[in-house]
Amino acid sequence: MNRISLVQNHLGGTKKAYVDSAYDFLSFDDLLTPAHIALRKSVREFAEREIAPRINEYIERAAFPDFLIQPLREFGLLKKFLQKPYGEGLDAMSLAVTVVELARVDASVMTFFVVQLALVIHTIELFGSDEQKNRYLEKLSNLEIIGGWGLTEIKIGSDASSLQTTVTKVPGGYRLNGDKRWIGNGNRDIVVVWARDSETKKVGAYIVNMKSEGVTSTVIKNKLALRSVQNCEIRFNNVFIPEEEKLPKATDFNATNQILRHSRVFVPWAALGVCIGTYDNAIKYLSERKQFGVPLTSFQLVQEKLTRMMGSIQAIMMFNWLTTKRFEQDKITIGQIALNKAWATLRGREVVALGRELLGGNGIVLDNYVIKAMADMEAIYTYEGTYDINALVAGRELTGIPAFKVPTKQ
Repeated sequence: MNRISLVQNHLGGTKKAYVDSAYDFLSFDDLLTPAHIALRKSVREFAEREIAPRINEYIERAAFPDFLIQPLREFGLLKKFLQKPYGEGLDAMSLAVTVVELARVDASVMTFFVVQLALVIHTIELFGSDEQKNRYLEKLSNLEIIGGWGLTEIKIGSDASSLQTTVTKVPGGYRLNGDKRWIGNGNRDIVVVWARDSETKKVGAYIVNMKSEGVTSTVIKNKLALRSVQNCEIRFNNVFIPEEEKLPKATDFNATNQILRHSRVFVPWAALGVCIGTYDNAIKYLSERKQFGVPLTSFQLVQEKLTRMMGSIQAIMMFNWLTTKRFEQDKITIGQIALNKAWATLRGREVVALGRELLGGNGIVLDNYVIKAMADMEAIYTYEGTYDINALVAGRELTGIPAFKVPTKQ
């Protein structure tokens, strides 16, 4: 929205305008480069044209939106973020605004994109050999291959460093045994599996072909958040992994921390995108719907809730921007990233709850976005470390004391 026009409205102009997108209220684009703005607008246009018209039928069926593979391939969105020479090597802020615009329309599609890029592709970029990069990155970026990232296990969640899946060295490769759970894209082509070497006890990363003998993958049913994301429970029974599928630069559990440090930066942007989608859908509905002869936006209680939503959205936006700038400058700590993720998703839960409340009975209809946003925010609040775990990571930096386990008597 043009700021001058808004001021004129306040000064008594004849046309009363409303702020139709939470993104625009404090002119966030003023903090971005022209390239960031152009990318953001192109992703918004893509999402509204290709994703929005059809995605809800797939959400309803909890089915993967295969219809998006070809449009995503033609748009070349993944390739924009691969490091050169495999892609364009766009910066972190470019990825941030992309995540916002995808999540604003649908968080399931955003999550699919982030798993493929920030987890699978980035792990191979960072820890793979040149041969592995040549073999996988091009096909992953154009979605000829779809991958998952396997860290969480059936019995091991927040305490990820205690993972129990193992590999044992055998002639020509390794034998993999164990399980993984909540693996997005875990029923597709490959999964990067984190497993402990049974001899050295060190954790490494292995690319597993999901068609390998001994792999069983089951889509988790009855999931009410991120319904189009195919989260899977995977079991590995003596699965053979060729030597060339071990990522040589992932030598211990610190490698997983490097990946999560990178990907967790963008989770608050996902929360922001869902919040903006909630506001944008709510303000349109409330401005057009009349009760008692006037638009719903005429009522004080409605305006108070919209104001609270907008305040939280702007605060999340600025927190995210500052964290991402520090990340780009390599001045960020894991505790600062954790605090951003914990706080943004906590405030995000309130924003989407207010949006759902404002739409009344119609707020539980999928086509009106807000009930989908409310469910999806629960997943965003939980994945990449729960609120509590991220609070403890931040708390460790604040106090110098790790409080993840029950303290023993000194």
